[in-house]
Amino acid sequence: MRAGSKARGSGRAWLLLLLLLPILTGCSGGYRLGAIGGKQMHGLRTIWIPTVRNKTIIPQLQSMVTNEIISAFDNDGSLRTVGPGEADAELDVTLTDFTRIPIRPELLDPLTTAEYRFVLIGSATLMNRKLGRNTINGVGVSGSSFFFTQINMPEAQRQVMPWVAQDFAKRVVTLVTEGW
Repeated sequence: MRAGSKARGSGRAWLLLLLLLPILTGCSGGYRLGAIGGKQMHGLRTIWIPTVRNKTIIPQLQSMVTNEIISAFDNDGSLRTVGPGEADAELDVTLTDFTRIPIRPELLDPLTTAEYRFVLIGSATLMNRKLGRNTINGVGVSGSSFFFTQINMPEAQRQVMPWVAQDFAKRVVTLVTEGW
């Protein structure tokens, strides 16, 4: 009788541990061990992000993407965004192209596309002022999102641009902070 209650108590402890494990591991998300981006980024604390260059035909895209990149760095917290005079690094981003990839046809008209994936393509260069050289040199970056076609295709594309800019910005921050 005593052995059975001991086994039940041990089983309850394991069950409790299994239930608490996801909660305990979830608390550690977002923390990094060591320097950001490896040895190339060692010692960087601040970054300046000048206005993104826009070589696409989409008007006013540069300000939206610049603001999203600054917000993404602020949310990430690994590098503080500052002005040009006090920055340890400078990030130059150029938007070079975009594409719409058909994903799914209309149910009643298979020759008409119902859903697209919009992809924004660019490149990033990071000048590490402490080392006096580029640590990331023209690396390709892309951001994307999905949208459904409407009667007015330009309007549908305009509405998806904030999500595309956010995804692009997150990928730029990942590139810089993780050093890939």
